[in-house]
Order: sequence, then C-alpha cells, then structure tokens
Amino acid sequence: MKVKGLFVAPYIAMEHLVQECQKDDTELDLTIKTGNLQEGIKFAKEAEEKGYDVIISRGGTARMIEKAVNIPVVDVNISGYDMLRVLTLAKDFPGKKAIVGFSNITQGAKAITDLLEITFDMFTINDKNEIEPLVKRLKSEGFQLIMGDVITINAVSTIGMNGILIQSGKEAIYEAFQKAKSIHQLVIKHKDELKLLSSILGVAAKDIIVLSEHGDIVYENWKGFSERPVTVEQLTNIIKAMDKTNIIQCNDCLIKIATSKIKMKTTSYIVCKVSKMKESTSKLQSLNIKVLHSTQMLVTESETMRTCLAMIQRHLSHNHFILIGENGTGKELVAQYIHYKKFQSRKLYASIRINDFMNMNIDELDSDVKTIYIHSTDCLQEGVMESLSPMIQSLKDKEVTVILALTRENPLLGELIYDDSIVRINLPTLSERKEDIRELVTLFMTHYHQTLGTSAVKIKNEGLSLLMHYNWPGNVEELKMFIKDIVLMEKGYIIDEQLIETQLHRKELKQTQQMSTLLSGTLEEIEKRIIELVLEEEHFNQTKVAKRLNINRSTLWRKLKK
Repeated sequence: MKVKGLFVAPYIAMEHLVQECQKDDTELDLTIKTGNLQEGIKFAKEAEEKGYDVIISRGGTARMIEKAVNIPVVDVNISGYDMLRVLTLAKDFPGKKAIVGFSNITQGAKAITDLLEITFDMFTINDKNEIEPLVKRLKSEGFQLIMGDVITINAVSTIGMNGILIQSGKEAIYEAFQKAKSIHQLVIKHKDELKLLSSILGVAAKDIIVLSEHGDIVYENWKGFSERPVTVEQLTNIIKAMDKTNIIQCNDCLIKIATSKIKMKTTSYIVCKVSKMKESTSKLQSLNIKVLHSTQMLVTESETMRTCLAMIQRHLSHNHFILIGENGTGKELVAQYIHYKKFQSRKLYASIRINDFMNMNIDELDSDVKTIYIHSTDCLQEGVMESLSPMIQSLKDKEVTVILALTRENPLLGELIYDDSIVRINLPTLSERKEDIRELVTLFMTHYHQTLGTSAVKIKNEGLSLLMHYNWPGNVEELKMFIKDIVLMEKGYIIDEQLIETQLHRKELKQTQQMSTLLSGTLEEIEKRIIELVLEEEHFNQTKVAKRLNINRSTLWRKLKK
C-alpha cells in the first residue's frame, strides 16, 4: 500500500523538480502544492483532515507546519551539493556577498566555505521577522548580493537588491522521500503496538482512564460502569491536585480514583483506576470517610504539646493509639495528623461513633481505609466490651490504624487502653498550654478571614492577655468559637481590649445565670434539672447516668417519670 503524502514546495521551481523525482518512486502517492509559510500551513491542515500519512516541505515552512499538525513532517535538507552550486554561482559576483537564513542554511554553508576556503559573511536568524530589518541594514552597509531561502529572497527583492535562492536538488528530494517512507513505517509499527496495548488493557484492566498532562482523554475502558462515572471538571481537579487517592460521590455510591503518573521522554500521562467503594462502606452513613490532602497545623509553642507531638513521631510505626483529653482539646485533629503522617493522601481516613462502630461488619470495610478514628466512647453501652476487643484486633490484623478517643480513662475498657502495644497520648487542656493561645488565635483569625471574609487581622496585646488569663473550660474549640464571634462583630482591622473584655464578661455572666437557674426552685425541681443535664452529657445513656448519680436504673426511671 502506497504512502499518502503531501509535498508543500515553497517555490515554483521546486514543484517541477519534485514532479520529476516522483516518477522514479513507486511507493509514494504524492500530492504537490506550492505555498510558503502560512499558505503552506493551510495546505497541511487540509491534508491532515483528509487522512494523509506524511507531509514533506522545506526550511521555515516545514518548521511552521510541524507545529500546526499532528502527523509526521519531513524537512528537505539543503545538501552540500545544493550549497556548492549556489556558492559557485556567487563566487565571481562582484561586491560584498552574504548568506542569510535559519541555522539549517548557515551551518551547512559555513561547512562548505571553510572546506573550500571561500570567504562569505553569514547571518543566522531565529525568526522570520528578523529578515526585513537585517537585509535593509546589509544594503546600507554596501552588500550587493544576498543568498538565502524563499523568505529571504522575497525580502531582498522588495528593496532592489540582488539575490540567489538556495534551491534543493534531486539528491535532497530523494533523501526526503526515503525519510518519509521510513517514518511512515515507524508510525505504523507504533500504531500496531498501541492497538495491542489497548486490546490488552481492554481485557486485563477494567474501569481505567488515561489522561494527558493537559487533561485530554487518551484512553478509557469501562466495564463496571455503564458510562464514564466522572466529569471532565472532576478529572481536571484530579490532575491539578495529583493526589494518589480521590473519593467522589457518583449517583448513589462513592467511587475511588487511584492515580499514578507515567513519564515519557517528551510528555507525561496520568493513569486513573476507578472503582466503586464496597457497598457496605459507602452506605454506612455514620462512617465519615475522607481523603486528607493536608492536615491543619498543630500549634506546639507549649512544652506539653511538643511532648505530645514527639510521642506521636516516635510511634508512627504503631497501629493502635489512645487519645485521652477533655472535650474540645482537638483529639480528631491529632488523629488526622497521625493518619497524614503515616499515609498522606494515598489512603483513606474514617471516623465513627463507637456505638455505630459496634454495628459494622469489619470484613466488608474498604481496603483503602487505613485509619479509623473511634470517638464518643463515653456513650459506650455496657455489655459490649467482649465484642469491642476482637473487632479492634481484626482491624489491626488488616493493617488498619485504630485511634480511640477518650475524655477520661475508663477502667471498664481494660486491655483496650492498658495493653503494652498501645500508644497513649494525653492531650492537655487549653489552660495547660496557654503558650499556644497567641498562635491559635492567629490561626483561627486567618481561617475566618479566608473562609468568611472577616476584616480583623490582629488583636491588641492587651486583648491577647485577657484571652490568656481566661480559663476556657471548653478548651481549643471554645476559643475557636469565641474568635469567630468577635471577628464577625469587628468591622475594622484590629480588635481592641474592650470588645474582648465585654464578650468574656457576657460569657461568664451567662454561665453564672445557667448555674443559678440550675439551683433555683424546689429540691425536686433542682434534682430533675441535674438529671436532665447529666442525661444530655451522657448522650441519654441511662446506665451511665445512674452510675454517675450513684442510683440504680429503676430509681432513675422513676424520677424521670415524675
């Protein structure tokens, strides 16, 4: 089968020569057009649309066509014979002579002139726009003859100078024909290899999509989905983030996209393997699954927090952590920090309430979930300890890191918190890490400035002093909410002492009023309010409420019915 090619000749004389050479070649089905630069690009684009195999042209036209189309382009070289013919014609021409052109012309010319010990001035250009001012300057400097390609000779003729066009001879055209056929054979070979790889992928790799580094879809194969389950926008975001694992909501299920980058010599490709998360995992609403692209900064100006962080760093190889700290001390933030340090964004992080965890089927947990943070352990119902321990061990056997959060040590948990293999991290209250308050305030103000568009960017030192001397029973979370309140109130850039003092006073007054309300009325009314408050604190776990009040459940039930 003949190679279908287009020859774009930049000058008329070349077209006639190509027609003669074509008669000697039976393997090329060649269409010949005459056109330089932009006109040549037009012909080349038309040929590409019509399914041509290869394009042949010369010099600047060939280089411009190569950038404009996606099929092979062969540049007709200027041979030593071509250059020798021109130099022979110009040798006896009177006056100053120069050769002007792109490097493909001037380099070959220099090799010949050096060999023959002929003196000619050489001027190499990098862009067509350099030619016109250059030849005008050469004319003003007394040059009488310019040798070059089509664009150079056209510029020379417009200012009335003599010019000789460096033409390609038969030798260079025959060489270009051969190169075009060789390149075509190589392209066919590569296409066959790609077809083979596509066939292999179609059989071996299901639900895969390959993207160029610019986001163009190079290949896709879907077996487990009726159509592409991700949008172009989602794919673009994946390329920008270049995270190893991504979770995307797709209709009624969650899908995972695991990405990897393949680097070639001139470009890169992103391979995305798509899979549905296990149905039990994606439908368990109480299991909050995340890909942690980063983790919020931990403030460690205080010695107590530096000790916690050092403890974590030394034990990252472990897979069972206990975080002990009051409400609001940032236990989940620390859990996310542990996960990110161990897995970055390659694996999934999940959090779940302990009572929901007890209803999970561990065997159906998605294999990419590598950290489970179990919280609300104060709500743990009695009689489940025998089941909890083997469930946690089952996770550890699957190389899942288990992080258990406690507000206080609970002896009922026994070996779950006192085993030697467990890393215990005691998180300080905010009153035990007051050196961190200044940095925490800055962190929270920055967060609300970026997310809520608040104006305030600084708190005066007197105001910071008030914050550092406050007790903060709700710890870091209480401080964060307080900062949110005052930055929303402040319309200027700086928060002064008065606003902070006023808001802290209101906070203390409200707490006093709540306590006063709690202790007002008859003994029976006070008792009922206390029971209701403890019920709320214990998440309505009547067994725990009875224990805290040192009464049995029947007594508690009777008092609630009054």
